[in-house]
Amino acid sequence: MSYLKNSMLYLSRVINTRVEDSADNFVGRLKDILICHKSGAYSPLAYLQICGTDKKDYYLRYDDVEILSGSEIGLKFLFDKIKKVVPEKDCVFLNRDIMDKQIVDLEGARVVRVNDLKMGFFDNKMCVLGIDISFRGLMRRLGIQFFDVFNIFKVNLIDWRKAQIMGQELKLDTISNDLKKLHPADLANIVEDLSLNQGGRIVENLDVESAAKVFEEIEPEMQKRLITHLGMDKASKIIRRMSDDEIVDLLKILNKEEAEDILENINHGVSRHAGKLQKLIKYDDDTAGGLMTTNYLCLDKNDTVEQAVEKVKKLSPSMRSLLYGYVVDQKNDFLGSVSLRQLLVSDKQKKMKDIMKIFRNAHVVRVDQDIDEVMRVITKYNLNTVAVVDDDNKLSGVITVDDVMRCLVPDA
Repeated sequence: MSYLKNSMLYLSRVINTRVEDSADNFVGRLKDILICHKSGAYSPLAYLQICGTDKKDYYLRYDDVEILSGSEIGLKFLFDKIKKVVPEKDCVFLNRDIMDKQIVDLEGARVVRVNDLKMGFFDNKMCVLGIDISFRGLMRRLGIQFFDVFNIFKVNLIDWRKAQIMGQELKLDTISNDLKKLHPADLANIVEDLSLNQGGRIVENLDVESAAKVFEEIEPEMQKRLITHLGMDKASKIIRRMSDDEIVDLLKILNKEEAEDILENINHGVSRHAGKLQKLIKYDDDTAGGLMTTNYLCLDKNDTVEQAVEKVKKLSPSMRSLLYGYVVDQKNDFLGSVSLRQLLVSDKQKKMKDIMKIFRNAHVVRVDQDIDEVMRVITKYNLNTVAVVDDDNKLSGVITVDDVMRCLVPDA
């Protein structure tokens, strides 16, 4: 941060302050301050909105201000000589649009409410520097901060550059790149904390792959509301990019008609078949069948390493995670697994049956086993993933550690 000079101000201290021109004539009171907001940067003050002595609103460029403080606002020239302007179209009103509104704290990945704004000099320009989200900021606005005689309530400031404005008056057509870079779980929490309209706008402005990852992390009830808000067509484009187990979890919370609409839409023009999802729906949530995903790398025992690597390249973009390939024979009997590391270090012409790690019955789980048994197998054999087989030893799906943890700690 460049050197800050002069004292800093809080917006609450200057709103309604007397405005005087260069001849010390009282010309009105400060109603608002306007900025031309740019995401990821400190925003210089651009205009003052003044309620004149005639009760009319006037807009002056901040360049015409000589003094800005909590006790006085002085202009450089006579009020009658100062050109009154029309602010730029996309200007943000700090008092009207920001105070009391919701802001996304990108650094903390949370939605907070603005209690005050701190201003100061940056690169020789008076800018908005920080957002006060503390109770002390609220007390300052109410003029009762003197009650905190023991200084119990501390100021809590968020760097203005680390915030994304989500106010209802502002456009959300282009969310900041920093917001898009958040982890899907953090972005999902933000969507849940915002209004349905705001949260929906964020999801809509993500690419389909990113939106699907965020949608997987959103609470079920919010998922249902978003589907209605986005419309079946838009929602289906996102849902079809989710993993099978997450789609099944979603279908289970919808009524029969809604679930059928989703299935019809997500299976239109894509390779995923409704029968595959319908099969998963029948399993209880706390069983291996209910936890597993059918989105995994399946390899034939006679595939060469070279062929397996090509499959990895082809399928990797459509998979949430890919650590292992699961080897089966022509009857889909589960034989073992091959790690990506093993594929990298093995000769290109070696076959999967020669390099795979053979799994005995103790290393797999059955579709009807409960989550405690799944966790026992994963823990005992130090597995990142565990294969799920049916009574005939056919490979049905795969469970990852994060699937289990999400079930054990649903509020995380």
